[in-house]
Amino acid sequence: MIKFNNLCQFQCYIWMLTIGFTPLASLAATSEATLLVTAAKPTAEAPLPGYAAKQAEVATKTRSSLVAVPQFVSVVNRQQMDVQSATTVSQALRYNAGISVERYGAFSSGVDFAKMRGFEADYYLDGLRVIGNSGIWGPQIEAWGLQSVEVLHGPSSTLYGQGGTGGIISMVSRRPSATQSNQVKLDIGNHNTRSLSLDSTGTLTDDEQWLYRFDGLAVTRGSQIEDTKQQRLYLAPSVTWQPNDRTHWTLLTHYLREPKSGYYDTLPAQVLGLLPNPRGKIDTDKNYSDPSHEKSTRTQYDITSLFEYQLNDRWQLKQNMRYAHVNSAVRRDFTRAVTADESQLTAVYQDSPSTSDSLSLDNQAITQFSTGPISHQLLGGLDYQTGKLDKDLTVSQTVTFDPWSSDYRPSFDPVPASYTSTTQRFNRVGLYSQDELQWNGWHLLLGGRHDWSQMRTNNNLTHTRTESNDTAWSYRAGLSYPFDNGLAPWISTSTAFDPLTGTDASGAPFKPTKSTQYETGVKFQPPGSNMMTTLALYQLTQRDVNTIDPLNPSYYTQTGEVRSRGVELESRAALTDNLNLMMSWAWVNNVVTSATDDTRGRHPIAVPAQTGSVWLDYRFKQGPLQGLLIGTGARYLGASWGDGENTYKVPSVWLGDVSIRYTPGAWDARLYNMELGLTINNVTNKSYVASCTSAPYCSIGIERTVIGSLSWYF
Repeated sequence: MIKFNNLCQFQCYIWMLTIGFTPLASLAATSEATLLVTAAKPTAEAPLPGYAAKQAEVATKTRSSLVAVPQFVSVVNRQQMDVQSATTVSQALRYNAGISVERYGAFSSGVDFAKMRGFEADYYLDGLRVIGNSGIWGPQIEAWGLQSVEVLHGPSSTLYGQGGTGGIISMVSRRPSATQSNQVKLDIGNHNTRSLSLDSTGTLTDDEQWLYRFDGLAVTRGSQIEDTKQQRLYLAPSVTWQPNDRTHWTLLTHYLREPKSGYYDTLPAQVLGLLPNPRGKIDTDKNYSDPSHEKSTRTQYDITSLFEYQLNDRWQLKQNMRYAHVNSAVRRDFTRAVTADESQLTAVYQDSPSTSDSLSLDNQAITQFSTGPISHQLLGGLDYQTGKLDKDLTVSQTVTFDPWSSDYRPSFDPVPASYTSTTQRFNRVGLYSQDELQWNGWHLLLGGRHDWSQMRTNNNLTHTRTESNDTAWSYRAGLSYPFDNGLAPWISTSTAFDPLTGTDASGAPFKPTKSTQYETGVKFQPPGSNMMTTLALYQLTQRDVNTIDPLNPSYYTQTGEVRSRGVELESRAALTDNLNLMMSWAWVNNVVTSATDDTRGRHPIAVPAQTGSVWLDYRFKQGPLQGLLIGTGARYLGASWGDGENTYKVPSVWLGDVSIRYTPGAWDARLYNMELGLTINNVTNKSYVASCTSAPYCSIGIERTVIGSLSWYF
């Protein structure tokens, strides 16, 4: 057992392991090759005009050219989030291809979920996984504190470890900058929305060795559902120390407190018009719970260290580390189902506090060199995650109430009827390596990884424990050829794995679920243009999926398989200095190819077969309308299945959005630092169902939202 006297010794040991993992054969070849080494510089804050990105880190953990990466990657920058007034990460991703967000609509404003290519996506912040209890008990990253959102489509365990079947949504925090910048923003909108936000950055010392940034937000908002409220305080101070050209260290802190964390519920398909009901639809804007029972809260905070050091002319070392804490309590009435005679609804009261504490560490060593005519960018890494998840659940007696009557809310004093309490502890270690090779215009990406995962689950009531210990190999390979005209065809394959908890009927633990993807496509980025177009075709298969054991229906067995085939198209272009265009379209055929129950041959729930969007905005730079930006967009959410047996569908819907921005400095120079804004989402106020997970549990979509804003830059 190795012991460390201090953190420095631990960091040095980890870096030594990382360097040692790098393939020795490649390093030995450098003795007769010319080294071409460049140090990675901190990313510049200044974005290109428009919404098209040319580089991202999510696909390779290095600053790589997007046109050369042999996998589908898309980026949402800060400019797009500001123009569209995206207040959540889900809203920021509305115009990306193939990402199913806001599946829980108006019933989940305080959490972000996404499916990509038919499978769940994982969320990362500043290169490290966002960890917490699952579902509505998890953390939410405040969009005001983000500089960009990078999305990697498809499996990605080679770099990120377990999970990642659908893809990676990597959020990048705003970082300290040497360029002084300040913004104060006031938002007022419908549903009693009011918010005040601040962003400030600059230097702390004249020699620019110390930089700072501070982001803050205070918001209170309701929703289309009566008697609901979300209150949030967000504080995010950060500091950067760069004493020389070799060292760059940033400390990021995020604090989020919600005395009221919003409204969570579902409604049965029978009362939403998706299945027959003799009494018809109910009014979805009413609150079918006792407001005195709504006492959901959340507090979360973290501290992140991002350290980069140029060890010598050959090696660069990087370490990302985060401690995170989440304390959430979901207390609410929860609608369960329609009664047998379809005349009433049933409901229970739930009280479910949870906490999570986690530590994440990712160490990387990067070098660039050449072996003859082939240039390499070699990455070796070792990451580690550990944490503790506590979750309790108290459920009351079941009551009935009549949602069609004038007294449409359940009225009762909760009496505990059931109670659960679990504690989970996990440890995950991953060792990975990646080589980006270039030869005569060809780009070859190779990567491999081995993971060790341990999960212990304690039942605090029965004092029993289950444990799973899993190991897995992951790989990725891709080849692309960017032509001089900007066309870049590619092919690739990648894998993912996800450990499962529990056992089968014989008591044997489940194997990790494994996924394999084959992808081909073409990218187009004309030289000198602010444009990126990507077209991809893929097949993604997930194996060893849990399915009901036909001999023991109370247990699961691992005979399931889900296959997803699809096409994704996304284009972002600055057509002129004034005109921006975004377009996306995705088609997916997601089907259960193996199962022991009635889901075989069926399509998984909440996966629209088609989605699409288009956005266009124009900024007037001269004439009487100088300083005015007008943007408008349309989103298509295709139909999806509402249950695993595919007995009914959630209908498709078109939604429209409008954004107007105006800088009045053209007619009064004293107002050049001011910007007025108006954003309207779902302009026509369509009422729709976002998705269903089964007949009793459906979520309504978000109706019209209107936000007016006033920003002052100084």
